[in-house]
Amino acid sequence: MAGTLGIIENTQTHKTLVADSNYGPVLIKQTITAGNYAAGQVLGRLTASGKLTAYDALAANGSELPVAILLQDADASIADQSALVGFAGVYVELNMIGLSAAGKLDLEARGIYFK
Repeated sequence: MAGTLGIIENTQTHKTLVADSNYGPVLIKQTITAGNYAAGQVLGRLTASGKLTAYDALAANGSELPVAILLQDADASIADQSALVGFAGVYVELNMIGLSAAGKLDLEARGIYFK
């Protein structure tokens, strides 16, 4: 998963997710739930369980606040999965999935930036 200079790449599609290895990213394995997600998916944290799922600006379950970026594909459609997630850092905006303008502002407040 680590590419040149520590840049994170999705090994299945080879898209670069991390834009600047000099700033982060903070990488942590987290529990992903409720869907089949590709690397680059913007994630929100469910209030009830603390698990991560796709960011959904229209939800009212905690996932309406983006908190992280999924750094590897994760199929949690049948059962929860542990996957590598990026928190603070600089990411490639074009390779993000589900990133809205409002979500981008919320993530920047958390130390997640885009190039």
